[in-house]
Order: sequence, then structure tokens, then C-alpha cells
Amino acid sequence: MSILDTENQITTLNGICFRAVSEHFKVLGTTAVLHLPRELLKGLLPHLNVCQLDELQPGLNLKGISTASEWLKVYRQLQGRASLKTFDTEQDVKQEVMWRMFAMVINGQGLPLSVRKHLNTPDLLLAAAKTINHFKLSFRRNSRIDLIAGQTPVLRVLEETVTTLSLWIAKSVLGEKRKLQMYIIHHLMQHGVTKHVILHTNDHYILSKVLYEGGCLSKLYRENTWNDDDDDEEGSPAKHLKLYPYVLYGNVHTCTGCPNRVIEHLELEDCSLRSLRNLTKILPSCSRLTALTVRSKYPFQFSDVLDFTKALKQLFQHSDASLSRLSIYSLSYPSLLSLLLHAYPRLMELNVEFDNVFVEKLPLAKDTSELPLEHLSVKMNQQLTDLVFLLSVLRRCPHLVTLHVKGMRLLTPYSQKELLTTLSESNGRLTSLDLMDLNLSDCFHQILTLLRVCKLEELHLHDCRLLERHSNKQQVLWLLVEALKAVPSLRKLTLSQNRLACNVHVVAELFSGPMPSSLEYLDLRLNFIQPDDLLHFAEALTPHPPPHRLTLNLTYNMGVRDKDRWNAALDKLRPFCQLVSDDWDSSNMMADHISNM
Repeated sequence: MSILDTENQITTLNGICFRAVSEHFKVLGTTAVLHLPRELLKGLLPHLNVCQLDELQPGLNLKGISTASEWLKVYRQLQGRASLKTFDTEQDVKQEVMWRMFAMVINGQGLPLSVRKHLNTPDLLLAAAKTINHFKLSFRRNSRIDLIAGQTPVLRVLEETVTTLSLWIAKSVLGEKRKLQMYIIHHLMQHGVTKHVILHTNDHYILSKVLYEGGCLSKLYRENTWNDDDDDEEGSPAKHLKLYPYVLYGNVHTCTGCPNRVIEHLELEDCSLRSLRNLTKILPSCSRLTALTVRSKYPFQFSDVLDFTKALKQLFQHSDASLSRLSIYSLSYPSLLSLLLHAYPRLMELNVEFDNVFVEKLPLAKDTSELPLEHLSVKMNQQLTDLVFLLSVLRRCPHLVTLHVKGMRLLTPYSQKELLTTLSESNGRLTSLDLMDLNLSDCFHQILTLLRVCKLEELHLHDCRLLERHSNKQQVLWLLVEALKAVPSLRKLTLSQNRLACNVHVVAELFSGPMPSSLEYLDLRLNFIQPDDLLHFAEALTPHPPPHRLTLNLTYNMGVRDKDRWNAALDKLRPFCQLVSDDWDSSNMMADHISNM
């Protein structure tokens, strides 16, 4: 027999043994398997299923053996041809795999044959439940929620791990499945650690149910939320599930001694007009809710938002009201920004989005009293003649620490100067400023003043036309860089989509001189940077590299034009930068024209 035949025979024998270990893993036990020699353990990994990998992983890690490649292999098999994520750690990819497999089983989807080897469904659900903190509970015709309902180990584990619960519940789901829904919701909220609920439904019964189970409503209020129309409706959920105790699948259990835990954050996704109206009725009694998010694809009617603000005001009048964070998407009237704050002045965070802005129906609130607001986000996709609705609020918020403003485009000849001046004069405590799709081309001096006044830790200027009106772009960028260097607290900087192009090497001066910047993150996306421009940037940075390892985002630039020179520039940057790059194809863009503007 030749040496080659002998090696093939040994390889085949190893494979047979590895498959036998996988097939009889439970009989052998973890301890016995981990006693195998290190090289045999590494050879065994491709033959293990996800439950076995999960069980062995701690012991394998102690022996210096990583399971990351096997988890990645399973992830690719589950993902198919769709775009793949990147993962920082072995644990990250494992959590992704377990979450996907758990969801596929619960939703009645078949697992790929390649990952099903020797896999027991209850074992998989139990192992996966230990890694899940965001549980998405939906109900399809072939869903298998019965696998986790009732007195099962899986549900008990989920009670200990799930902090965020997403619910997709159709009003048409009745009978046994509805009972299972309610039981799972109850146990995750009242017996578990769930603090954040994301609700995808127009069923007002479910909304009331979630608020009640989340400890946000009194039981007395819940019993009075059903109106006569709903009770008379044939097949109404109110008729089927109005009573306690809970009726379980195949059994009847009385739930006693509930801890009465409280959810902190409720999100309503794709919120319909009816859902908003139902929320408005319930809101004054939600004194224990601390955060509320309402999202709609279309702007809410003015009258309905006005009713919502009245409900907010009623909630505010409760001395024990806990609401501190509010997000609403989307609105049509800018005056509603100040109206929301007038209705509930104790808000610490407010996020709003305006769409299809109409002529105002109400004058701006004249209240000038100080507000405790610390976080504000205002998004808009509209041309305006002034920003009075926003400036009047900013002047009342001296404690503001984060501000995000997007898409407020002013008609010529109006300018954003007043916005930046107001920030310098009224919001000196800002530590994070995010401006997106604002024309700041004539606001250079106001930007410099703001940088002197505020101790910013994050500054994000995305698509702000910083150099657009300046003939000497390099000089203007150099002055900006010098001003940024004078902000010692600055850690994150975004200059994306500002057409830096051939001037990008000036940004490297952030780290030159006796007082270099302490930046840890720099975003230069979408700046039409050519390979030669990046090479110039790298050469300028090399003599005085960043004092801390810099995360540098270079995605959506022009590296595809000359990949060899682009990669050469990246190689120069790698010793002191954590690079985020790609091979974006700009062939369909007017890139050459834009980069030379």
C-alpha cells in the first residue's frame, strides 16, 4: 500500500470517527469530548451541529480553539445569496446564527439540510434562547409558537434573556393561537426582563393589553377600555380574551403572584390613524411609561396630533408621570414642535420628523420658560423661509447636550447663520452636534465661533456644502482643521459628502503640531476622493500619525478608478488606522465633474 493510500485511509477513518462522535454526542458527554487531543478537536468542528458547538465552545476557547469559522459557515448557509454582515467577535456571529435559527423554527420555516444534522428541535430552541435578547414574535399560518408556550424550559430561559420584544399580531388571529400569544406576552413582560416593546399591529386590544401587561395601565382602566361597538362585533378579540386567568394551550393555569414589572419603552410601528386615536385615549393613564415612539408612513392629521398633545398634557398633570422620551414620525406642521414641549415640559428627549409641511394652522407658542430638554432631533425634507419654529425652542433649552438637524433647506437668500449663532448663544453645553443636508457654505465664521464656545465630543457635518462658495477651498479647509484641533474634547468627526476630493490631504493636519487632535473616529465617505488624493492624504498623515488608533471611514469614494494605487494608500494608513473601505463603483456618477467643482 502506498503512503498516499495510507493517508487517504486515515483521513477516511478520522471522518467516520468524527461523524460518530457528532451522532452520539449526548452519550459521550462534553467532558469526554473535550479530553480529545487538540488537533482532533479542531478536525471535529466541521462535523458538529450548532447545539454541540454551543456546548463545547467555552471549553474549546480555554484550549485556544476558536469556533468562529464554523459559526460563519452556518451563517452563510442560512443567509444564502443575500448580502453578508461582518462580525467583530466569535460571540457576535454565534448570536446571529442562533437568533436566525430560532426565528426560522418558530415561524414554521424549514432549516437548510446542511445545518440540520443530528439536530433536535427542543435542544436547538433551548440553546438559542440563551443567546437572544431581542425576540420577534410573529404569527403566520404555520408558526410553531406552541413550542415555547406553556410550562417549557424555553419560555423560562426567554424570561431571563429577552429585553426587547417585537410583536407582529393580526386582529384576525383568534382562538388557540391568540391565547398562546397572550400567555407568551404576559410571561415575557410580567415574569421576564423585557423593558422595550415594539408593536406592529392596528389591533387596539393588543395595544391596551401590552400597556396593561407592561405595568403602564391600571387593571381598572383596562377593564373599561372596551367600547360597546367592539363587544358587539362578531369574533372580536375583546370577546375572546377579556378574562383572567389565562387559558393555555391544552391546559388551564391561573397566573398568580406576578412581579408587576414595568416596561420602559413602547414603540408603535406603522401606526395607523385609528391606532393613534386609541393611544390618545389611553395615554393619560400611562403614568409609568418612560419612553414612547410613534411611527407612521404618512403624516398624521393635524386635528389628531392636536388631540394627542392634549392627552400628553393630561398625562403631565399626573404627579407620578414618568415619560421622559418622546419620538413622533411624521408630522406636517412645524409649530407642533413647541406645542409638544408645551404640553409636556418635563421631556428630556424629543425626536420629530416632518413631511409635506403645510401652512401653519396655529401661531407659535409664546412660552419662553426654560426647558430641561437634553436631546433633540428634528428631521425634515422641505424648503423653508425661516427656522423660527426651531430657534424658539433652542433658546429655551440651555441644558441641551445633543442636537440632530436634518434636511431643513432654506430658500435663497435665507441662511443657516441664525441657527449656528443661536447654538453658540443658547446651547453652550452641546457635546454632540449632527447637521445633515444643510447648506452651511456661507456660515464659515459661525462654525468657527461654535467650535470655540461648545465643548463638542462629536461633530457630524454630512452634506453641508462646506467648501461650495469658496474659491480657495484648501485655505478654508485648513482654517476649519485648525479650529477643530483647538477642541480637545472632540472624539468623533464626520465630514462626509462635502466634496473634499483633492483637498482631503489638509484633513491630515488635524494630527500635526504640538497640540494634535485626539480624534478616534473620522468619516470621509462620499467625498469623491481619488486614489492619488488618498495617497497624498496618507503621505501627509505618516509623519505625524494620530495619537490614538483612528477608525477611518472611506466608503463610497473613487477607489475603483485605480485599485492598485488605492490599495497602496490603504497599506500606508493601516499601521495607525482601522479602515472602513469598499469597492464602490462610481461609473454611473458624474464624479469627475463634481469633484472638480
